Amino acid sequence: MKIETRKEVQVKLNASSEPLPGEPLKIGGYAAKFNNPYDMGDCWETLAADCFDASKDNPSIVLLWNHDTSKPLGRVSAGNLRVFTDEVGLGFECSLLDTPSAREVHTLVGAGVYNQCSFGFICEQEVMIREKGAAKPTRKIQRAKLMELSLVCFPANPNTEVQVRELPKQKRRVYLPPQF
Repeated sequence: MKIETRKEVQVKLNASSEPLPGEPLKIGGYAAKFNNPYDMGDCWETLAADCFDASKDNPSIVLLWNHDTSKPLGRVSAGNLRVFTDEVGLGFECSLLDTPSAREVHTLVGAGVYNQCSFGFICEQEVMIREKGAAKPTRKIQRAKLMELSLVCFPANPNTEVQVRELPKQKRRVYLPPQF
């Protein structure tokens, strides 16, 4: 089976998302939005709302930087990546580890340099829909095995999003210098 990738997340960032010392760096958003056609060149493509249900809990799903397997940012089995589906689409939240590349990614996402995402999958079931008068058909992915999510610069679908996340204010820890 062929692993396919889709670039499609617009990253929206909050400039006030600088974490306090000791807080994890967090990012999250939607790697795909369901029933929202995007142009793949020779066809439109859309994702059924339940297409990832059988694989979204796979412990080997990773969050990558530009589909580069030498730059993993999170993994479900490591406990720092959560992948979920809801009425909007395929979402994720990642607590980045304290590494130079994770800090760099967080800074780039926070600045809006990286503002899109992609996902890699293996299509297990699809249907081609040819509507009368349409210039090209629509490929509807009905079931897919999710392999990875990636932060990228160029999306296939501009309707997705990722953000720097922060802990709710009531859960934030405040660090004071020793003299206090």
